[in-house]
Amino acid sequence: MVVKTSVGLVVLAVVLIMSDITGARSVSKQMSGLADTIVNLGAETSAGHRLLKRSPLVQEIMGPLSRNVRQVDEIGRSQMVYSSMRVLLTLLRMRLGKSPQIEILQFNNWDKTIKVDQMFFVKPKTIFEVRKVIFAAKSLGMRVRATGAGHSRSPLYVDEGDIMMDVRELQRHDGPFIELNQENSVRSYKTITAMTSAHMFELNQFMTDNEVTILAEPLNDQETLGGMVAAGSHGSTYNAPAFPGIVVEMRLMDSMGRLRRFTIEKHPELMRALSLNLGTFGIMYDITFRVESAIKVKVENSFVKVGDIMLNKANLKRQVEGNMFGEISWFPFNTITPDEEAEYIRTGKVPDTWNAADDYLWIRTFNPASDDEIGNHPIQGAITLDTKGSLSGGPSVGLLRAKGSLDLARRLPSFSFHYLVNAFPIIEPPRYGSETSAAFLLNIDTDFDRPYRAIKYLVEKTEEQIKRNGSTPMNALLPRFYKNSDCFLCFGNTEISMPGDNGHSVVIDFLAPPSQEGFYPAAADVSRLVS
Repeated sequence: MVVKTSVGLVVLAVVLIMSDITGARSVSKQMSGLADTIVNLGAETSAGHRLLKRSPLVQEIMGPLSRNVRQVDEIGRSQMVYSSMRVLLTLLRMRLGKSPQIEILQFNNWDKTIKVDQMFFVKPKTIFEVRKVIFAAKSLGMRVRATGAGHSRSPLYVDEGDIMMDVRELQRHDGPFIELNQENSVRSYKTITAMTSAHMFELNQFMTDNEVTILAEPLNDQETLGGMVAAGSHGSTYNAPAFPGIVVEMRLMDSMGRLRRFTIEKHPELMRALSLNLGTFGIMYDITFRVESAIKVKVENSFVKVGDIMLNKANLKRQVEGNMFGEISWFPFNTITPDEEAEYIRTGKVPDTWNAADDYLWIRTFNPASDDEIGNHPIQGAITLDTKGSLSGGPSVGLLRAKGSLDLARRLPSFSFHYLVNAFPIIEPPRYGSETSAAFLLNIDTDFDRPYRAIKYLVEKTEEQIKRNGSTPMNALLPRFYKNSDCFLCFGNTEISMPGDNGHSVVIDFLAPPSQEGFYPAAADVSRLVS
């Protein structure tokens, strides 16, 4: 497995602008040369500095949040934490005044794979309220982390006992919520500036109305822009990068309550760090990204045998490189007959005739469509995939879940026409419990040997476990392919290469409930295989 990370310059960037609100030491004295990044907010800029003096009493209040964690049982520790947080809540409300309001809540992310038992929750509406929260946190020695729709399955959220800042009601103080910027003497392309709180469905509607597009999106339209940028959301558009690869400008608030503006033209190295920042550089305010002219595409859904694509390197390469966008999804054990299904339900025995190679893949592609090809067909809006919110879809459990997932996919039209931003598939929030994933990132070589070997291994590992004991290490296998970019922490970083690389990367996701048999061993095995 190729670990996509970069150290040298990103460390410099962190030293320059990482915020105290994430617990880092203040480095404001090292900010020389970046004075031009400070945005004047007017007379309110200095408000709140009087709150920065810490009281020794605060250290005693914060103690139970970090000390003696292993010396008390979980219930006892939880009670200690809550008692201390109640005292802190009073102090926070004194510092924040009437707005924004702050509460103690439990947090669950979008698909219930991350839980924070007790944290402070605040939902500012203005940049000035953001600053009030930052100053209040500094005065009490606390940390703040921003969140949007909470889609990340990685533990990027605030720790227990600190402040989660939900930015979804944040409005821009000096411009519209979403704004189209025309070409100018600095940028020969159009851009969109949008609040970090803008949801993808809002951006898609804006782009459709203004006849512009981006080339890649994730599998959902409920994420916020800030979350997609901070965590590096990707789609499966082969010749387009993950979302951070199109970011050209960003404004964020640092630990001193200063709104900072960074651009790709003036701060190219810092922007390489900011464009995928994991929330560690401050509170993102608005983000500017590059857009292209609108594109009409034909979306096609087809069903091909696993052996013809996943177990055939030449065909896999041809499938990926031959389409603008391509999703390949395998739901294991999806080809049993009704009689075999009834026998499996009765006995739990896997039919001797079943083989992974004979299962069907769901392949979803889209490519540019001419007006002649479209003809009288309607240009449709976005289509929500009826997967019950899960990529391996539906309430069924065990091996039969896969057959139900494929049946859902077969309900989609064989083809349809869309504007590009409305062609990306959309899934709804999960309805049937949590589902975790392992994701492996590989450099793609010119002959597709690395992704082929990894995918083939997972298919064979799954087949072996199904035949051995009637269980599967995964409910879905989902390779996604895209173009590399030069941001430091981007999953497809152009500076991290292997012999024969072709400038693209593949993310191989496989999904299962957290307790599914064989899930973690399969993840460990494939990581050793491709390392």
